[in-house]
Amino acid sequence: MAIKGYTKDNFPHVPVWDVLGIEIVEMGAGEATLIMPFHEKLTNPYGFMHGCGVYALADSALAAAIASIVKEGKHFLTVEMKINYFEPVTTGIVEARAKVLRQGRIMPGEVDLFSENKLIAKAIGTYIIVDENKRS
Repeated sequence: MAIKGYTKDNFPHVPVWDVLGIEIVEMGAGEATLIMPFHEKLTNPYGFMHGCGVYALADSALAAAIASIVKEGKHFLTVEMKINYFEPVTTGIVEARAKVLRQGRIMPGEVDLFSENKLIAKAIGTYIIVDENKRS
């Protein structure tokens, strides 16, 4: 029996996404695509999108991919994430395509990030699934 997780329509509100402009394009079956627009308030001193913005999008995309398959009543938290940056972003929309690589209590995944159809970064991360009532 397949586990039905969150969908684009019932994903919980993430306040930091409002600040960054992150939106879900699609999600389901352990995959998700999210976007974030370039904005000058998200730049480093040289006018490039700051790495923390790209990282936040990658982390959010993998979280959405995991949310699409996690059981109701479970929470999931980032354990670790590594990102490699290949190209700077100076305009347009950044798109993150995430995929869960293995299901279980510990879930690894990968994210490819694109701007103007060019691969600008790649991230791999690991999440842990916890019971809603456990806070430590």
